[in-house]
Amino acid sequence: MPAIRHAPLTRWFTRHKRALPWRREPRDPYHVWLSEVMLQQTQVATVVPYFERWLRRFPTVRALAEAPLDDVLKAWEGLGYYSRARNFHKAARLLQSELGGAIPDTVEALLRLPGVGRYTAGAIASLAFNRRAAVLDGNVKRVLSRLFALDGSGDLWPLAESLLPAQGAGTWNEALMELGATVCTPRAPKCVDCPLRSQCRAETLGEPERFPKRVRKLATPHHSVLTAVISRADGCVLMGQRPPTGLLGGLWEFVSSDFRAAAPPEDVAGMVRGRTGLSIAPEITALGSVRHAFTHFKITRQVVAVRACSGVANPIGYAALRWMATADLGTLALTRSDQKILALLAPSAPPDR
Repeated sequence: MPAIRHAPLTRWFTRHKRALPWRREPRDPYHVWLSEVMLQQTQVATVVPYFERWLRRFPTVRALAEAPLDDVLKAWEGLGYYSRARNFHKAARLLQSELGGAIPDTVEALLRLPGVGRYTAGAIASLAFNRRAAVLDGNVKRVLSRLFALDGSGDLWPLAESLLPAQGAGTWNEALMELGATVCTPRAPKCVDCPLRSQCRAETLGEPERFPKRVRKLATPHHSVLTAVISRADGCVLMGQRPPTGLLGGLWEFVSSDFRAAAPPEDVAGMVRGRTGLSIAPEITALGSVRHAFTHFKITRQVVAVRACSGVANPIGYAALRWMATADLGTLALTRSDQKILALLAPSAPPDR
């Protein structure tokens, strides 16, 4: 591969980089780490307010390590991909107990932390500690694929590592990521504004959008879920906490069927009994439906209101069950679709869109 001139990109980055809270100097390794965790699969505009609220609640590794997981998940509520929050919390506890909260400064040590992969380790090491470590996220992969007219199917890590400058790896990495996010975009790249235009093979070929090769997306599966808002005589509602690992681990939800073995929509009593051990009164009130899209599938939740009439609540398939006053449900870390269901319970709830 031909050499790349670093100076045009780093000069461009110095002039055009976005003012983001995690870029404040001097760089705080905890802030850099937090931003990289939040930015996985999430837009910058969405992350900024979460980042600032998080630091008010958990300003240090120690504060995060000492917080209950429920509080951590509540602070993360709405960002999705909750395994990121669980792993971040677990890693903070590990660092606090073993290193007094100090964040390692090498890729090798960072990779031993829960939830930290090769990209995140390289980002923390280079951006926070100026270590000579490469990064390869979606933006960098796209930039490199176009620079060298590659289809993106091969391993680009050796290329990313070979392009690292002798000094200033953090600035180079961040500049590549910024270029991919703001100029070398997936569609309609702004090649006229690109500081690497004269070095770009895809631009020379006149077809930058050809690289990297796009993978045809498969049809998105759709699943139906039966959800029961179960109340008792005092008006409290039964909530279930999902198991600590797996999809939406540790979050709370209105009692629902497992979409992988969804109950027939007419068998509300069977679903409730199978998930909680409770029997319900025969009266069932339809509340509506809510839809939600995950990365690889979609769900529609048919929501009904029922009254528990006998039995003792047992968490069958849940980590825990809890009776809650309706006014207190917002204190729980809820899934996004359960927030929509909570809105259905309001007297003037808007229809689902």
